[in-house]
Amino acid sequence: MKKKIFMVPIALMMMGCTHSSTNNTNGVAEDSVKDVVAEEMEEEPSDETEMMGVAMYQQDVMDASEMPKTAKLVDNRGQLALYVDMDKNADETNDYYTVWLMDEKAKTVQRVCYTNPTAAAPWEEMRGEDADAVEVPIHLIATAEQAYFAPGKGTKILVEGCPDGRNIWTYIIDLDSHTAKMFPSNEGMNSMNYDTNEIILATYGYYDEGGRYTYLRAYSPNGKYLRNVGEKEPE
Repeated sequence: MKKKIFMVPIALMMMGCTHSSTNNTNGVAEDSVKDVVAEEMEEEPSDETEMMGVAMYQQDVMDASEMPKTAKLVDNRGQLALYVDMDKNADETNDYYTVWLMDEKAKTVQRVCYTNPTAAAPWEEMRGEDADAVEVPIHLIATAEQAYFAPGKGTKILVEGCPDGRNIWTYIIDLDSHTAKMFPSNEGMNSMNYDTNEIILATYGYYDEGGRYTYLRAYSPNGKYLRNVGEKEPE
């Protein structure tokens, strides 16, 4: 068994159930948005942990045979594959999920995250249609019923699920810095565009006169709000 060292931020605080479809090619960003994404990625430090208070922790890189047989394949990219394993909780309402990353060539796996269904969400910190994603500790990700490889520099993984029976909570995990952020979205991922490095998420709201609507917002792989996509659609 080999050991791999990651850096993990110590503390921060955390943040909606209809499901949405996924499509890896959707929409073309405007030039200004492309510039924002390109500039952000150029300025991204090679090791974000150098800029934060961090703690060392040790994570095992295991032989692929040690991954639970119940884990299900959910996404592939090159020689990498993502698996999600559900641990049924008989005593509580919500189940626990483990996300595994497999290197199919090396025949090894490592754990991306293990969810904590009691974790809260920092909704108050993400108010407003132009709010960015908020950083959360990886051990306080509430759910990961699904996982996807996200666009952007390095290895980023999008996970989401419905821990409150109403809203889909969406997070992005950066495996290079081993940090996580939660998006201000409550209807989950709509699509991801690897050409423009955008993540499109859906959110619902309510009209003052009554009735509900859905709108789409584009984000960078680092969780920065880019723009609204289209008009609000009444439900």
